[in-house]
Amino acid sequence: MDGSPGGWILGGYQSDFARNLTREGRDFAALTDEIVDATSTTTGVDAADIAVVHVANAFGEMVARQGHLGAMRATVCDGLWDTPASRHEAACASGSVAALSAMADLHSGAYDTVLVVGAELEKPVPGDTAATVSFVVSAPKASDHGC
Repeated sequence: MDGSPGGWILGGYQSDFARNLTREGRDFAALTDEIVDATSTTTGVDAADIAVVHVANAFGEMVARQGHLGAMRATVCDGLWDTPASRHEAACASGSVAALSAMADLHSGAYDTVLVVGAELEKPVPGDTAATVSFVVSAPKASDHGC
């Protein structure tokens, strides 16, 4: 051990991937509310005791027109108002980047309790939209690179 402060994962929650939240009339706010509430219940940590939040999301901006998810947790949980938060986008590594950022916060000593939220709404995306997004992401125009 290098003498830096340690950290513990107190618990977590995973929503049901098989559900289609759009068919249930639910959106990112409802999903975030579910995740934050269930995580708080599972860990026994009250929202008011969370010092900082890291939100992992890769495709919300492209497929759901929702890119400002760092603030979403305060919208659904009064206890998280005035809690610093950031959104991490790193394609399929967004969750890892958010977790690493949370670990850095803990190791720095700046915060002692961190909430990491990963949220995606990909299931309701129509196939033609998903194909367009995939094409745009994987095959930018040559002119985008100055060619």
